[in-house]
Amino acid sequence: MRFTHIHRSWRSSWSASVLSLALVFGVSGCDSLLQVSNPNNIAGEDVLKPEAALGLVNGTEALIAHGFSQVMSSYSTVTDELDWVGSRDAYRLHDQGNLESPFNEFTDEQFPFFAQARWMADETLRILGDLDAAGELEDQALLARAHIHRAMIYLYTGDMFDEFPIDSDRQEGAVPLGDAEMVRVYDEAISAAQAAVAKAQAEGEDALQTLAQALLARAHHAKAVWGKVGNRSNLGYTPGSRSTGLVSSPAARDAAVSALARMGGVTSDWVYRHQYSAQTVWNRMAGWVNSRKEMRIGPTYATPDPDGKPTFTAVALTDLIDVGTVSPILQEIVDEFSGDPDYSPLRLISAREMQLIIAEHNLATGGDFTGAINALRALDGLTPFSGQVAAVDLLVHSRATNLFLHGRRLSDHYRFSDPSREWLPSSRAATTPGTFLPIPVIECRSNPNIPNNC
Repeated sequence: MRFTHIHRSWRSSWSASVLSLALVFGVSGCDSLLQVSNPNNIAGEDVLKPEAALGLVNGTEALIAHGFSQVMSSYSTVTDELDWVGSRDAYRLHDQGNLESPFNEFTDEQFPFFAQARWMADETLRILGDLDAAGELEDQALLARAHIHRAMIYLYTGDMFDEFPIDSDRQEGAVPLGDAEMVRVYDEAISAAQAAVAKAQAEGEDALQTLAQALLARAHHAKAVWGKVGNRSNLGYTPGSRSTGLVSSPAARDAAVSALARMGGVTSDWVYRHQYSAQTVWNRMAGWVNSRKEMRIGPTYATPDPDGKPTFTAVALTDLIDVGTVSPILQEIVDEFSGDPDYSPLRLISAREMQLIIAEHNLATGGDFTGAINALRALDGLTPFSGQVAAVDLLVHSRATNLFLHGRRLSDHYRFSDPSREWLPSSRAATTPGTFLPIPVIECRSNPNIPNNC
């Protein structure tokens, strides 16, 4: 299902529309959950019934997947992962590192989908909590999933936005969390992931516990990264010094070790993906890259078409040690992303990221970086590291290839002083490290608690 239009204020005319939309996603392709003749005409009170719980959870996941793909279209274009080659100037501005304008048509267009997903994650958890308190929630695993979804969307919020009105509801806009306060979203993600781990464990839901444990590691690591780049007026690293961008987080390392053990150990290649289809939601980033060809895989990673066409000819980024070998995992991710014009999956989290979290902590603290990074390299049959290149350079490279199109790259550009080759020297990304996507004008104009932002 594609979104073709959305009201210019995501809060106005709400009624039960977002909840109903979530239910439609949740029951798509199945018998109607609420036994209604028109699934687009669901009474507001029906979403509070126990029968609606599964549809709410499934629909929330669909909204998060869609909201993520929306914002990733801009986020990844700011990074070196995607290269603007089309005709839309708003994406050109992003490609050049000019990401700060609230009037950019694409960040403005994408925000309502993301804001709905954030609100829906909180609302679904509230509804399920009320049902559980009343003894009416039969499937307790749905609570674990609801906590997982909240952890996901709060992580994405912190990773991609400068500030965010996180406490807004369907009618009232909240005062945004500013630069120095955005760490709160990571605390909320950590809390949600911990709750998901506990609930999944109590219910014997091994797969959910593994995902929740991985998200817990990610949330702790992301919070530590935010400490480096989250407050652009008080950066936690020294620009130009890669080693100062490393983060050490015992909590992230311990959670990653536990998650990796649940995934099958260092030989595991476990991965969790957001899924897209014609029956559920569109992958906007795939559509704009693979179908519309407004962007293509960036020249850092792939060889541009020599005839100037908006495509690339082949993945070209080679390993730092096996210098003639194209990165196997990068090739795999690019093939996966390019394999469907509109509905290719997007990776959320993986065993590889757990290994990178462990490796970075060890490098920052003088631990066994070599063993950790070689366990990752062994997954691709690459030559073990034994000092051939600087360890921090290998970590940066390994993150760029293993986490391609995961939504991690902009923070790494900043903290490792590794700018995109497309950034203009005068751009905000180049001159003000730690700048992320702004609250766009659609929210400024509908939220009276954002004075003078636009």
